[in-house]
Amino acid sequence: MRHGGKFLAATAVLAGLVASGPAVQASEDPGCAAGVRFTSNYTEAASGLRVMSVEVANCGAEALRLNGYPQVSLFDEDRQPLDVAILEGTGGITVLDGFNDPPQPITVQPGETAGSAFVWRNTNTSLEPPQVAEHVELATAPGAVQQPLIAVPPQRSIHIDLGSTGRMGVRAWYR
Repeated sequence: MRHGGKFLAATAVLAGLVASGPAVQASEDPGCAAGVRFTSNYTEAASGLRVMSVEVANCGAEALRLNGYPQVSLFDEDRQPLDVAILEGTGGITVLDGFNDPPQPITVQPGETAGSAFVWRNTNTSLEPPQVAEHVELATAPGAVQQPLIAVPPQRSIHIDLGSTGRMGVRAWYR
């Protein structure tokens, strides 16, 4: 019974993270290549379930139009690509409010942000070493230029510990 209460509390925190919207104004950090910058400032973990916030800042001079899912590539510490299925929505990994909402067209004006999130389970049922992504590259849409996901405080680094699951869910862009 004690463990059930902790699990429910952690699940509520994860749901709140995913349901809350991103900040309206972009940070003033330099380094906005191609007019957008991808950041993550939070990863929540509970009972093997992980949720990572993702934000795109429009640092260009033109409006950014989004309608779909971030395009994601995962790489290990040596920048070698991981063989991971990137799923739209939770892909059956779990149930989180808002995570499986269908994509909606949104416009991100210069200086504004939009959000997304990743979800995965850190489960290892193999004798093989677990898959761990230390580098992530994102694009706003298929065919767009991929750029690195940057950890910003309080997040210290990018660490996606997939274990042997081989899959990660991605939330559609939202405001």
